[in-house]
Amino acid sequence: MMIEFIGSTGAGKTTLISEVQRRLAEQAQAVTSFDLVADLLGLRRVTHPTLRNLIQDLVGLPFFVGSLYRHRAFAVFALKVLARHKSTTFFTLNYLRSIVRKIGTYEIVKRYQRDRIVLVDEGTVLSAHLLFVFTRAITSQEDIEKFASLVPLPDLVVYVKAPVECLVQRSLQRSDARKEMRSKDEMLVEKYVSRAADMFDRLVETQRIRDRVLIVANPDASEGERAAVADRVATFILNDEAGGEPISTIPAGRIGPASVMGDKHVS
Repeated sequence: MMIEFIGSTGAGKTTLISEVQRRLAEQAQAVTSFDLVADLLGLRRVTHPTLRNLIQDLVGLPFFVGSLYRHRAFAVFALKVLARHKSTTFFTLNYLRSIVRKIGTYEIVKRYQRDRIVLVDEGTVLSAHLLFVFTRAITSQEDIEKFASLVPLPDLVVYVKAPVECLVQRSLQRSDARKEMRSKDEMLVEKYVSRAADMFDRLVETQRIRDRVLIVANPDASEGERAAVADRVATFILNDEAGGEPISTIPAGRIGPASVMGDKHVS
């Protein structure tokens, strides 16, 4: 089962994945997508973000090339969107490299996941962040719908949300932020995170994605409340993997200390 976590910079995806994996491991085989990729080279212990990306670039490239025919429509769409960015060659190539890595990793997970639960931090759906946030071009609903219709999808998408003011403060405090987010200009950071939050809100409501999304509220909260969020996400995943109710029939409710509107919550 492949589970991708998405959300704006500062939403707390990586921390939540770590907590959820620890809980899942008590009852099931749970790994991250990086674990699967690194295991092919015996390099799971690597922790530096840049080295981890390089490993995924290296291992994922042949899987991307081998699957390009299946994903050619998505790749062409991504190229067209990036052409509208009018960014420098460096940023365009870096975005393309990231998308290649995400598709390559997706293919590795599909091939090697077997009976394991695989948690994905930087996946194919999150590539929408690269395509639609750091650009001067206006992102139309048609763009969002087209992306959703073409992107390779995991079995479950966990959308991690937080109030914009929390996202801004967390982004400003990060030491490993993307180049575009390293500015200490709070207004610029707020512009990017607001755009990302709006884009993801629209994306998870598209017809192809909405029936496989779980929305998680992750505002600043106590350690106990954050632990409760991780507990309930892990429980939801285990129930779904065990063949419980289909995601589309889960009744409305909430995860976490704050309510989020939508019909794909756990009650």
